[in-house]
Amino acid sequence: MALLAGTMMLTGRSEASPLDDFRWKNRVLVIVAPAGDAAAERQRQIYQAAASGMSERAIILREAVGDNDPARQMRSHLSADGQRFQVFLIGKDGHTALASNQPLSADYLFGKVDAMPMRRDEMRSAR
Repeated sequence: MALLAGTMMLTGRSEASPLDDFRWKNRVLVIVAPAGDAAAERQRQIYQAAASGMSERAIILREAVGDNDPARQMRSHLSADGQRFQVFLIGKDGHTALASNQPLSADYLFGKVDAMPMRRDEMRSAR
């Protein structure tokens, strides 16, 4: 019985997340889209135009575009099919804080991030 329980514990482990390296360090904005998607390009432009605010909030950009292994792993992790544009905001704790099928403006994104308890703590300690 103990052997069976031990085996179940070993095989019941979930696969590592493609976002594990960023946990507790960064918030991650993940673009999921087919190659050449106009909404994905718009989200990239928004991110780049607001680079200073993104950096201040520790938001990094990652993409799951195309049909390569890393993109497939990211889509699988996010339960996204990659057939349409989606954008996900992953909090520092590794949980999905926001998901949208439309590009997110910098102001909207910053408002959501700045309302997060961890971000409020960061802003208080920066004073």
